Amino acid sequence: IAALILCIWYMGHLHHLASLSLIGCGDNHSGSDGGSLMSPSLIRGNKSPSIATPQTPPPISSCRKEYDRISAKQTPGLTKEDFLRSQAWLGNQYRLAQLMKSLSSRTRPIVAAVAGGSISLGHGVTPTSLRYANRLESWMNDMYPLDNNEGEKQQQQQQQKDHHKVINVAAHGADMCSMAKRLNIMYSALSSELPPTSNNEPDLIILEFAVNDYQGQDHLVDIDHKISVFFDGFRGLVLCAEVVVHSLYTRFPNTAIMFLETQTANYARKTGALLHMGVAQQYQIPVVSYAEAMFHQYHRLIQELEKRDMMTLSFKDDEWMMDGGIGIS
Repeated sequence: IAALILCIWYMGHLHHLASLSLIGCGDNHSGSDGGSLMSPSLIRGNKSPSIATPQTPPPISSCRKEYDRISAKQTPGLTKEDFLRSQAWLGNQYRLAQLMKSLSSRTRPIVAAVAGGSISLGHGVTPTSLRYANRLESWMNDMYPLDNNEGEKQQQQQQQKDHHKVINVAAHGADMCSMAKRLNIMYSALSSELPPTSNNEPDLIILEFAVNDYQGQDHLVDIDHKISVFFDGFRGLVLCAEVVVHSLYTRFPNTAIMFLETQTANYARKTGALLHMGVAQQYQIPVVSYAEAMFHQYHRLIQELEKRDMMTLSFKDDEWMMDGGIGIS
């Protein structure tokens, strides 16, 4: 259920990337006073106060049209406030801005890597095209296909070879400490997948460990007994998170890193999002929170799940919808 609900949310992440693609526009489409990369002096201007004069509304800018184009497929029902809540920590967005600049140029394939647990693997989500990592890859290729100057046949062959892609290095039950132990394995896997134009660095790494950093693999037995936010082992996981982030930035100094904070449909389960925040603030890493965007509607989801199956908290097969929604009114 968590993996499928994340597919509902993932358009919020694309909304955030879409906002970054508008850097340099004359208006702030992010919807948040603190969410723009533009300097306040550029937004307000440095002109001296003057008497206001009537002005005609400006025409729709090319930036606005571009924003509408790349955010047109966002999931219905998610509001502007939902998207704002998802920006749990803005951090330093320079690397994300460079990512969007490269993506918008359409001159080279963009490579993103997803590291996390079964949610990132898309456990239980079928077909695989609906998993959020796959949808992110499809979105990049649909919205920003690479420009090729070859003939039509050669172009099709080249597009099959060179395209934006998301490398999934997630593992069932993985938490930050397990990732810290297998960083060299991940580096080896990425090096074999990176195209020559990448300069041996992925453009984006998404870290999704909120659920497993709290419960790990003990949720079947011990979750009911783990009620403290600062649980035994909290400090160790924080240290693992910093080891991971420090190693990633040492290996990939130009790569944009983002924490993705998720939550399961079981409201009794806490998450490890809090332990990531200190590391995110220390290293100025943006944090995008599915939990913050969606939690205010969780009570409704839980009620619907409990009506159907108290044991599995899941929907029947005929109630899943291909667009990532759920078949309830």
